[in-house]
Amino acid sequence: MSLKNFFLCLLIPVTIYARIYTPPITIMLDPAGDAKTTGRTIQDSLERSITLQYAEEIKKILTNRNPHMRVSITRQPGEIIYPLQQASFANRMQPDLYININFYHEAGTKPHIYIYHFSYGDDFITHTHGLALYPYDQAHLFSRKKTLAYGIHMCNILKQPAYDKLFTVHGPYSLPFKPLIGIIAPAIGIEISIKNKDDWHSYVEPLVESIEFITKGIL
Repeated sequence: MSLKNFFLCLLIPVTIYARIYTPPITIMLDPAGDAKTTGRTIQDSLERSITLQYAEEIKKILTNRNPHMRVSITRQPGEIIYPLQQASFANRMQPDLYININFYHEAGTKPHIYIYHFSYGDDFITHTHGLALYPYDQAHLFSRKKTLAYGIHMCNILKQPAYDKLFTVHGPYSLPFKPLIGIIAPAIGIEISIKNKDDWHSYVEPLVESIEFITKGIL
């Protein structure tokens, strides 16, 4: 075998591997609340327990349907979360998408979903490539374009006719939403209203579909 053919044989497996290997998509779910912060009351339940149940169900469905996807939840039952702990965790993990989840009781006739991304109204600031140039409260500028695009995609999916009869979607809104401060990755906050404590089940498939749609663009 010639030297050229020898190196060609070595190259072919590497080339095939490069074509079939797809880096995993990482999603981080951040359910509001912790062991000290109970959140809002919804019937005889607390927001912190509902957000965690919701995040766990989202994770289960996403990982079952998408083998290429890794889904992590930022807290476990009984854990205490300290200021900026979630942002530090997210910045180490470098997820492709970070979603903060909130629920509140709905007294009206139709539930609502609000979509947020972090901003001080400084979205016009030119993006730079050095992370060291961003103070923690401007970390959102690093993924500004992706965050805006993902928020719009999420809203478009949730506004489909099939879901329109279930809830009204608002946003995406740009505001200094505290749970998203300091996060470099594309980060979205969602706030969902429910009439009964078990109504969160109705919002599982809509959010799963929106995440799957966004990640198709990442791939």
